[in-house]
Amino acid sequence: MLPLTPFNGHNPIVLFCGGQSGQSISADEWGDYGYPRVDTWTKSASNGCHRITPEPTDGSTPAYVQDDNLPVGRSMSQFVALPDGTLLLLNGAQYGTAGYAARTLATTQMPYGMSLATGPVLQPLIYNPNAPAGSRWSSAGLSSSNIPRMYHSTAVLLPDGSVMVAGSNPNPDVNTTTTYPTTYTAEYFYPPYFGAKVRPVPQNIPKTLSYGGDSFDITIPSSSYTGNANDAAGNTTVWLIRQGFSTHAMNMGQRSMQLNNTYTVQSDGTIILHTAQLPPNPNLFQPGPGFLFVTISGVPSNGSFVTVGNGQIGTQPTAAASVLPANVRSVEGSSGTDNGNGSANKNGALPSHGVVGHVLVALVAVAVTLALSS
Repeated sequence: MLPLTPFNGHNPIVLFCGGQSGQSISADEWGDYGYPRVDTWTKSASNGCHRITPEPTDGSTPAYVQDDNLPVGRSMSQFVALPDGTLLLLNGAQYGTAGYAARTLATTQMPYGMSLATGPVLQPLIYNPNAPAGSRWSSAGLSSSNIPRMYHSTAVLLPDGSVMVAGSNPNPDVNTTTTYPTTYTAEYFYPPYFGAKVRPVPQNIPKTLSYGGDSFDITIPSSSYTGNANDAAGNTTVWLIRQGFSTHAMNMGQRSMQLNNTYTVQSDGTIILHTAQLPPNPNLFQPGPGFLFVTISGVPSNGSFVTVGNGQIGTQPTAAASVLPANVRSVEGSSGTDNGNGSANKNGALPSHGVVGHVLVALVAVAVTLALSS
């Protein structure tokens, strides 16, 4: 699901990318639920992407809409919502499909152990849903991993805005000697915003959020950004993200929602964010835990743990949508901390997908015991 924002009316839009298409593997070729009838590792994964709005607000019939193609087809990839409104895509294979088998109905020769896929895609990508068509995917400056992550791999957003990547096991049990072995090494992916010298440190974030109701104020001290205060305030967004739990190329329950906000810029450079509660529709972001991020010019704060709704399963109390005051800019033109970012970064913004901060660290070779169930 793409981020739910005030600009799309918090209307759910789902993006599908990659996988195996019927043109590559037909329904019959998938086999008898035991073995496929084709050598799947010879079949290229799709590079196609489509959007669909399941419940159009204009009453029209839901329809798939062609989106920007992936640079390289892949199956078993994973999307992770980032707190700057973009999506990270990583893991997967260029050929074949999920699963494993001792043979296929076409051959008894398994060139990649029991894996039904090969050609691991090591290059991460960032998808910007608000970029013009034709320019939504980028890998510029993003470091590749050297660890195949295919069937039974996982990725999840962490509260500091990094992404933990782990797993891969296209085998029925532990096998550390095959072509694509059981993988215990974990990595951290640091998105572009980790190159910023200053990150927001919001104050007065509430512990609970409601569905509609009175707005709340978040304080942004002048030390939390660089450059002009009015510019920083105008480029600030508030994100509520639930990471979900990740398995089999799916982040179940993952949600990314931008909360509406306005601002008041004070003479000392402090920014007060007048922030709306969630829309009065619990179906969009179900009750439970989440992390709230404040993002200034694409650079997020650490996530603050919040509880959405009353914390109970069942009917949620709702109220009218929050009403926000108008923006108030400072006439003094106050500035935030000068941290030597230079004029190109005076608003705390990073150059588009700069090299700094795009580090895929494989230093954490921890022997984590992963739940690698089939």
